[in-house]
Amino acid sequence: MGHPMAPFVLLLLLLCPTSPLSPVSPTPPASPCFTVPPEAPLELNLTRSIPHCSELDWSHFQRQRRLWLDHNGIEALSPSARVQPGLEELDLSHNELRELPAPFLSEARGLRRLLLRHNRLRVLPDGFFTNSTALESLWLDGNPLPAVPRSAFQPRLRFLALPCGCDVVGSVLEPCACSPSACRCLCLDPQSRRFNVTDFHGSQCRGRAVLAAGAAAAVVALALAVAAVVWYRRRAAAAGVGGAKREAMAAHGQPRYLSRADGTDGSADGTADGTDPEYENVFMSSCRATGIGQGWTPGWQRHSPQVPVLDECSLRSEDVGDQPIYANTQSPGQDSIYITPDQ
Repeated sequence: MGHPMAPFVLLLLLLCPTSPLSPVSPTPPASPCFTVPPEAPLELNLTRSIPHCSELDWSHFQRQRRLWLDHNGIEALSPSARVQPGLEELDLSHNELRELPAPFLSEARGLRRLLLRHNRLRVLPDGFFTNSTALESLWLDGNPLPAVPRSAFQPRLRFLALPCGCDVVGSVLEPCACSPSACRCLCLDPQSRRFNVTDFHGSQCRGRAVLAAGAAAAVVALALAVAAVVWYRRRAAAAGVGGAKREAMAAHGQPRYLSRADGTDGSADGTADGTDPEYENVFMSSCRATGIGQGWTPGWQRHSPQVPVLDECSLRSEDVGDQPIYANTQSPGQDSIYITPDQ
C-alpha cells in the first residue's frame, strides 16, 4: 500500500511550473505580421504595411524573386529565417533590426541587390556574405556599424553604400582601392549626402589621426619634462642640506650653502647689501667647542668659536647630540653666526 500523501505530492509536482513532470509550454511561434496569401506574387511589395512587428516569421516568404519589407518597424527575424536561392532583391530598409540570424544568407546564391539601410545593426558576422556570390549592390548606410565584413566584397559587387564614419570607412579602404572600377564605394552622412570613401577618409579621418598622434606626442613630452624636473629637484635636495642651495667650493675647501633655495633675492634673511648669507658646513668631530653651556637649545645662536684653526668641530648638546652646523661667513673681525637645523 502506498503512502497516503503520495497522490497530493504527485498533484503538486504536476501543478508546479518548474517541475520536470509539468507539461512544457511550447515556444510561441513568431508573428506573421503580414497577411500573405498562399499564391502571393513573385514580386511582393509590403512597404509600410504595418506600424510594428516584434519578430517576423520568414516562412511565408519562400517563393518570391523580389521582396520589399521596408518601413514596417520590424525588430527581429525568426531565428530560422533563410533567404531562398531564388530571391534576387530584398529590401529591409527603415526597420528596427538590431541583428540578423547568422545563417540568414547561407543559401542566398541568387541575391543580387540587398538593402539594409537605416536599421540598428551594430555588427555583421565575418562570413555573413560568403555564400552571396551573385551580390552586386549592397546598402548598409544608416547603421551604427564599426566595420564591413570582407566577405561582402564578392566578385560581382559594383556598389557599396555605408555610413560615414572613420572606423567603418577605414575598414573598406583597401578592398575599395584595389578595384575602383569594379566597386563604387560611397558613404552617406545623416543628411544623405554622398562621399567617396577614399576622399572622406582623407579629409575627415587622416587629419584627426595626425592630431591624435601630435596630442599623444605632446603628452609624452610633458611627462618627460615633469620627470626631469622631479629628478633635478631630488638631486638638488640630495646635494644640499636642510633645503639649502649648494654653491661652489669655498677657498678653504668646504662647500657653501645659501640660506634661500633660489639664492637670488635679498629678502629680510639676507645680508645688508641685498645678497643672501652664505653658509659653510662644519663637519662632525669629537672635539667640543668651548663656551657652549650644557642643555643648549637648537636654533639661531651667536657664538665666537674658541678652537684651533685647523680643528673641525660641531656643536654638541645633551638633548640633541651631534649634528651639523653652518657658519655664516662674516667680515674679518666680526663674530661668525652658527646655525643648526631645528628638530
